[in-house]
Amino acid sequence: MGHGIKIDPSIERWAHLRENTHLYFGWNKRNTRRSILWLAVVPVGLTVLAYKTQDLWDLAASQTKAQMNKEKPASE
Repeated sequence: MGHGIKIDPSIERWAHLRENTHLYFGWNKRNTRRSILWLAVVPVGLTVLAYKTQDLWDLAASQTKAQMNKEKPASE
């Protein structure tokens, strides 16, 4: 059933390293910087962005641009 399959040594090495990451991982400057960036800076930045744009637009049931931007409609 699997007689025609060629095994690629580089893929096998990658799979082995991926499955055994806990054996080869070590903290250094590069890992620490990346971890702090993705675990602290990005979530804080997204939270600040969410709070700054929270009440900026009212997209629910807006029919005109004035309603969406919470402006008083221009009287005609």
